[in-house]
Amino acid sequence: MHAGARVDGSVLFDGATVEADAVVERSVLGAGARIGAGAVLRDVVVGDGASVGAGCELLDGARVWPKVDLPPGAIRFSSDA
Repeated sequence: MHAGARVDGSVLFDGATVEADAVVERSVLGAGARIGAGAVLRDVVVGDGASVGAGCELLDGARVWPKVDLPPGAIRFSSDA
């Protein structure tokens, strides 16, 4: 976990990384999953080796399949972006 990252009530498998200022709540990160800076994940599952880019926001049961690469800012649900 990098500086400023917050992980709460989640499971992180071996090699999962959460970059600076990202928030991961009530989620599961598979082995080798990478969460970019400032990303927000709540109640989601990220598969093994998948990457969620900086600034993405995934909520409410979203699933990222193994080895999928979501680019920075690719998905957001709130209107504050």
